[in-house]
Amino acid sequence: MTVTQTRESVARRVEQTTGENAYLCYQCQRCSAGCPMAEHFDLLPSEVLRAIQDGDASVARSRTVWLCASCQTCVTRCPQGIDLPAILDRFRQETLDSPSVPEVARFYKVFMRQVKLLGRVYELGLMGELNLRERQPFRDLPMGLRMIRKGKIRLLPEVVRPPRRVSWVGPAPNRVAYYPGCSLHATGRAYDVSFRAAAGALGVDLVEPKGWTCCGTTPAHGTDAFLAVGLPLRNLALVERMGLDRVVAPCAACYGRFKAALAEYRGDGGLAVRVDDWMGYEYRDTVTVANALDLLEGRCTDDGFEPRRPLHGLKVACYYGCLLTRPARITGAPDPENPTAMERIVRALGAEPVDWSRKTDCCGGSLSVPQVERAKEMTAKVLADAKARGADVVAVACPLCQVNLDERQPEMAGDLGSTLPVVYVTQLLTLAQGLPLAAAALDQSAVDPRPALARAGHA
Repeated sequence: MTVTQTRESVARRVEQTTGENAYLCYQCQRCSAGCPMAEHFDLLPSEVLRAIQDGDASVARSRTVWLCASCQTCVTRCPQGIDLPAILDRFRQETLDSPSVPEVARFYKVFMRQVKLLGRVYELGLMGELNLRERQPFRDLPMGLRMIRKGKIRLLPEVVRPPRRVSWVGPAPNRVAYYPGCSLHATGRAYDVSFRAAAGALGVDLVEPKGWTCCGTTPAHGTDAFLAVGLPLRNLALVERMGLDRVVAPCAACYGRFKAALAEYRGDGGLAVRVDDWMGYEYRDTVTVANALDLLEGRCTDDGFEPRRPLHGLKVACYYGCLLTRPARITGAPDPENPTAMERIVRALGAEPVDWSRKTDCCGGSLSVPQVERAKEMTAKVLADAKARGADVVAVACPLCQVNLDERQPEMAGDLGSTLPVVYVTQLLTLAQGLPLAAAALDQSAVDPRPALARAGHA
């Protein structure tokens, strides 16, 4: 085989399995400049694409493949729209049994084993098994005990199976299917409590489907291309069978997976047939997927909205993270690098959104479990910028972002100088609506937001 044939074989294999043409890359290096994990890679994102162009098959064994946080910054900023995360996902799938970063692959495997066995993720079992395998059984003990005391971690696993028969609910004004995802039933419990309360006060009827299962999130698309589509579609099919045409996914990771899975399902007829056969149901694609901000913004900014207890004097850093808006070709976000929906909600509540630089930076995502120190570096940058801009609190709309920014802060206080409360935007909504304090679930945070709220004249 000639050098040219070898080069073409690697690039051709990538294109055949992902649909991505690596030859479109002309080395502008925007992907590398924006990557939050670049300093820890052995190959920069642009170098990965160059290696593919050069026919270097060893690129699949690069540490970059397994250290990528899947934040979608590279594809968002690529002028050619090359989906490098999709390429890295394929390399992960190919090297799953011989990974360059074993602890990340181990996390993916344990996560997916739980999803297949239990239907949903058992967070205590996940963390416990991984820490034992890493020979650090007490690594997260202080954080774990704190979360257990607050009721944020289930002590026993929950076994769920997709229902064979689905009760018809049917459409109604303001009725929306509510997909909490695994986190909102555990570590993100405050989000669940405040989301339900805020939505109810805004006149939204949330219906949680019985028998919903995990969407698979990052471990699914990093290990199994079929389940990465099948798991989200199974939940959308459940909503469709209930007779509902809209579902809200408050977790940004779940929202991102639903949107990405729909794009793949719609774009590959053969895959769609396989998914339908696996589900035992022919999906008719009648369900619209919304995130928390999609659902809440219009109701908070229309002419009839008037907060009962405006949050005047409260300075809020609105943090989107990466998956609420990116990549725009999947999410449809009008400005994925500078979204403003949360700021409009915060202003409607009477608070003041601060202007800051890191509102769409990645918090570390799923790396917070197998790569704790890397995730802490990323969250520290976000928190430091919010503090420097004078924020009283950081507002989020994702349980993974909240846990990463909030729960690790007690361990990072020395580096940060002081802590900064991290709250869900729905918690601010419940306060502004004058609902009982229990509806805000403010006591769930590791960094208590009540003193900061009190200083601004609230809570």
